[in-house]
Amino acid sequence: MNPKGNQENQNLRRLRVTPTTPDSRLIENRESRFPRAVAMAIDDAQEVMNDLYREEAEYGDGSCAFMVMKEQFEGGVENQPMSLKKGTIHHTKCRQYISYFKKRLLDLPSEPNEPKEKITREIQKMEEALQWAEDYHNGNDPVIPRWANSWRDQLGK
Repeated sequence: MNPKGNQENQNLRRLRVTPTTPDSRLIENRESRFPRAVAMAIDDAQEVMNDLYREEAEYGDGSCAFMVMKEQFEGGVENQPMSLKKGTIHHTKCRQYISYFKKRLLDLPSEPNEPKEKITREIQKMEEALQWAEDYHNGNDPVIPRWANSWRDQLGK
């Protein structure tokens, strides 16, 4: 029996923050255990991902990114986005989340790579939504990002 190996296993901890939706999940295997600092970094990032995705959402996939597009669509061409939820404009939230996540990526370890990959995809998704909204605002007919195709009818397509 290896006492050192046993001690290393005892220093690992489970993640504490549960994802609100399958799309917000940063680690697929919830039974995984990580060193304390890694688990804390993943839990912090998971809390933010949970804020980006709402359970039982009315619009699209429930993401902040989709709301950017929906609000601009409802606001119309050459108009400001129309708030659909409690005075919140998701354009601003997405920019704040992108900034936060870009900094957070530096704090996450290279192993496991799963959280970094998912956060990077989320940043890309928000950037695509912001670009779509800007193009729509400017009177262009932007192509709906692939991830939003299932809800294109909510964007007049």
